[in-house]
Amino acid sequence: MKWLVLVLLMGFVSAVEVDFDCPDDIYVGEEFECSLEVSDGDGVYDVKVEVDKERSSILRIFDSGDWKSGYYYLKEFIEDGDEEDVKLKILEKGRYDVILKLRQGSYREEFDVGRLKVLVLEEEDEEEEEESEEVEKVERLESEVVVLERLEPAVISLNGDVVIEDEGWGYVSKDGWIVDWLLYGFCLFMIFLVGILVLDKF
Repeated sequence: MKWLVLVLLMGFVSAVEVDFDCPDDIYVGEEFECSLEVSDGDGVYDVKVEVDKERSSILRIFDSGDWKSGYYYLKEFIEDGDEEDVKLKILEKGRYDVILKLRQGSYREEFDVGRLKVLVLEEEDEEEEEESEEVEKVERLESEVVVLERLEPAVISLNGDVVIEDEGWGYVSKDGWIVDWLLYGFCLFMIFLVGILVLDKF
């Protein structure tokens, strides 16, 4: 008779049902929320979520304003008939069977609530890298434009003569510079010659 009562009690205890619904897109290290609903039970339950029995440290669960390890229960988290959101993070890529555990005093029960696929944000990383490369290209081009603006214009001689700079006359070729000074030299020579002739007459 006692054994029959115990079996009946176990039947009533295990009648608790849970509905645990998580998003389809989950990424490494990104926060996500799963809705939890408990029904056909009684009172308030502590809640624990496991995604890897051997390494619960890869899971983070949000509790009392802080992220905690998946080893811990959320104490008095949900009451029978209510629905609450559980905030989670998973720190490694992979596929994980999710076990939800309820605790109430000496009562313990666990539920296999599905499987999660956790991905890495590879596409976003590539987009960010491409954007960074574009920014670097733009900055490099802008710096090259600034350098070009600071450069003084170059003078090219088509006949192969060496080009020199004269601050008074601008840019002239070497031959042009010699011709200019040759004219001045000839004038000075004529003045000197006239001076000698004048002095001879006296």
